[in-house]
Amino acid sequence: MEPMITENRSSNYRWYILALTMLVYGVIMGASRMCMPVLFKQISDDLGLSLVAIGTIWGMDPLAGVFIGLPGGLLADRFGVKRTLVVVCIMAGVFGALRGLTNSFLTMAIVMFLFGLMVAALPSIVPKVTAIWFGGRRLALANGILNVAGSLGAIVATMFSATVFSPWLGGWQAVMFLYGVPSVLIGLLWLFTAREPDSSELPDTIVQQVPFRQALSYVARIKDVWILGAITLCTWGASMGFVGYLPLYLRNTGWTPASADAAVTALSGVTFIGVIPMVLLSDKFGSRKGVFLLSIASLVVSLILLPYVSHLGIWIILIVGGFLRSGISPIFNVMIFETKGVGSTYGGTATGLATTISMFGAFAAPPLGNALESIDPGFPFVFWGVLAALGLPLIFMLKSRTDKPQLPREIA
Repeated sequence: MEPMITENRSSNYRWYILALTMLVYGVIMGASRMCMPVLFKQISDDLGLSLVAIGTIWGMDPLAGVFIGLPGGLLADRFGVKRTLVVVCIMAGVFGALRGLTNSFLTMAIVMFLFGLMVAALPSIVPKVTAIWFGGRRLALANGILNVAGSLGAIVATMFSATVFSPWLGGWQAVMFLYGVPSVLIGLLWLFTAREPDSSELPDTIVQQVPFRQALSYVARIKDVWILGAITLCTWGASMGFVGYLPLYLRNTGWTPASADAAVTALSGVTFIGVIPMVLLSDKFGSRKGVFLLSIASLVVSLILLPYVSHLGIWIILIVGGFLRSGISPIFNVMIFETKGVGSTYGGTATGLATTISMFGAFAAPPLGNALESIDPGFPFVFWGVLAALGLPLIFMLKSRTDKPQLPREIA
């Protein structure tokens, strides 16, 4: 009976770990990060910021990712996910709250960079949690669930931050303090309640702590990691610019603040709905690349069409396009870990390297696109659509086959 008791305990605990990881995505990557776009109007009015300045501030988050993406993955592989997430979550709460004390473009940019160091480290660390605790066919589903949590947090932030929390608390500064508290609490939960699995719990999962030099030297020779990084450079750049500019664009074209925020909320909502079906679709047909291609193509079409359609057309694009493109992030994570030679051992480093590459696009795309607004308000969307399209042919360069998902040994 003892082995069965151990297995059941392990099964229950891994679902707790997944719930704890969902809180990380929902609160930090979802709510605390995505409150910014709907508050940019208030922030720009208070601090006297131009549209390009807003785009630059929004790009400081991914700029930080250029510096932390790879180190974050290396730290997760070297010291384990628990210790790295404790530090990242607590510091994300502190730096997130400090945004409320800024009073100029310079101070906001600096604090956003510091906050971005913590947030941008998460895509390199968190997927390793799912690779350790959820293997085989459960890997895609677990990553999909995490993205659902992030979308749910974004829904709360875009729906309530500007129209409810800000008036209720007395301004956007207090909203930043509000989102800082739960991030710190999540870090403390990781400190006191989380742990790494041992070999008796998950004997089919080998979790090794690899020295920095060995991990980086090994992963840097895997071609597909570089290609996936280049693809997401295009798609994350386009998505970052799109989400940051959309509420301002809608307001400037006659939408009420409530309607503009509702549109961004709807985009997060359909992403929330679409993530699980898209990852299950990739499992059903056994083609990560096919669904990845479909999701990126839908992003391209949505961005290029959006400036040229009616009010109703915008809603259709946000809903249909948002649903289809929801597969980009979770499938990217799964493809990294399923790449031959990566797995859970080198997953943090591989994700960190690919994320570092992608962050160059996510930093540069928002201000470059926003600068085109002075020519025509719709040109930023076209620019980001073309940028995303550059990633499409790169998908066909993923020549090395990924490991097929295998049904894991049942411990439930």
